Amino acid sequence: MHFTVPIIIIAFCVVFKMIVDRKPKSDPDADFLALERKANLTPRKDISGLPYIRVPASELPLDVPTDREEVQEYQETIKGMSDKQVLNLTGLTNTELKLEYGAPNINILSAADANYTRLVQAISYLAADYIDHQHITEARQLLEYGVSIGTDSKRTYLMLASIYKEEGHSEKIQDLIESANKIESLLRESIITSLTKMSSEE
Repeated sequence: MHFTVPIIIIAFCVVFKMIVDRKPKSDPDADFLALERKANLTPRKDISGLPYIRVPASELPLDVPTDREEVQEYQETIKGMSDKQVLNLTGLTNTELKLEYGAPNINILSAADANYTRLVQAISYLAADYIDHQHITEARQLLEYGVSIGTDSKRTYLMLASIYKEEGHSEKIQDLIESANKIESLLRESIITSLTKMSSEE
């Protein structure tokens, strides 16, 4: 009789496992397709109030003389963004954008996000060239603008942190850490870790 309780427990566990195994499991692919169908049916919404980024080309150092064609292209890219729609949509998928703003707006939003990507990349490359050719003040101005519009370019943050250290303003690296902490990017933690390390170095 003293075996009765363990046998009952074992039998219960077996039956419970059978019930769990029979329960239909969620299919990630089916869930995604259902969500995508819903997104594609979402009507157009007003996107005029989104936080479009202003590119103040006339206020940025984009006329530093150079005979390097690639550098001139970076300068022209940034200038050209002053009359385009630019949006930082980092971290949002096309499905999420359609659900939030309507499927008919996806092309407009994708183009504005692509403009943002081109902008922050051009800023990073141009600033690096300026630093290489000792245009430090101009590089700092570009990099600070990049950070102000939420770039997730790690190089942008580290170049600016290096300038701050060279100029004797290491305390400003903490401001960069706070800015990096606000971005919606998979690179956020990596950026913060590197900046924190730089801030602690003598």
